[in-house]
Amino acid sequence: MVLLSLDTDVVLMSDGDTRKLDHMKKKKLKHLSSRPVFFPELVEMYHKGTLKDSDIRKALAPFRADTEQPEAAN
Repeated sequence: MVLLSLDTDVVLMSDGDTRKLDHMKKKKLKHLSSRPVFFPELVEMYHKGTLKDSDIRKALAPFRADTEQPEAAN
């Protein structure tokens, strides 16, 4: 999830799991593919300073379920 745009080419990202809010990933926009989803409640919480990693994980949970693949049977 992109949380902050540093300039026109670089953003800061966090997923609340491997990339927490206190150690966000700097990423160039040209390396990302986007989904047109906006979380205004998370933006408001971020600006107030109350956003937590668990809030991000909850918001991204439906998208993670879409990308998970079933494990191969032994």
